[in-house]
Amino acid sequence: MDLGGTNFRVLRVQLAGKDKRVVKRESREVSIPPHLMSGSAAELFGFIASALAKFVADEGDNKVLDGKQRELGFTFSFPVRQSSIASGTLIKWTKAFAIDDAVGEDVVAELQTAMEKQGVDMRVSALINDTVGTLATGSYNDEDVVIGVILGTGSNAAYVEKADAIPKLEGELPKSGNMV
Repeated sequence: MDLGGTNFRVLRVQLAGKDKRVVKRESREVSIPPHLMSGSAAELFGFIASALAKFVADEGDNKVLDGKQRELGFTFSFPVRQSSIASGTLIKWTKAFAIDDAVGEDVVAELQTAMEKQGVDMRVSALINDTVGTLATGSYNDEDVVIGVILGTGSNAAYVEKADAIPKLEGELPKSGNMV
């Protein structure tokens, strides 16, 4: 799922590895009503979870999962302080959003709570911003891709760097030795 502005997108992608890459891709774009961009976190994430529930219901039976809980990647294109692969605290809103009760809160926890209320049996397994998603998509399709760039309402970029070359990095270095 991708929340980045006045719309959000829900995508279902079936990956098939290096040879076939993407086997199947379906998506739906949903406009966010303007009043939800300045309402409460519960209202915004409830709306998103409701649309996600409809998207899942429209697909019918999904034999690929064999009864496993679905995992959801959450692209969130707003400033967060990310504390783990699946959690991040909203620093501030941009792009005409002004939901005060979400600032300082974990956006994954907000979405997870809203999905549970809607009966959506999914777990957010990864939180990324749009540039990291662009980089990941590009490098999945072509191993020579080294940077993801967003030029839209704002601009941003992501690239892979050797972790020991990042002076502000705190804590343990990643096992791979690299950091996006």
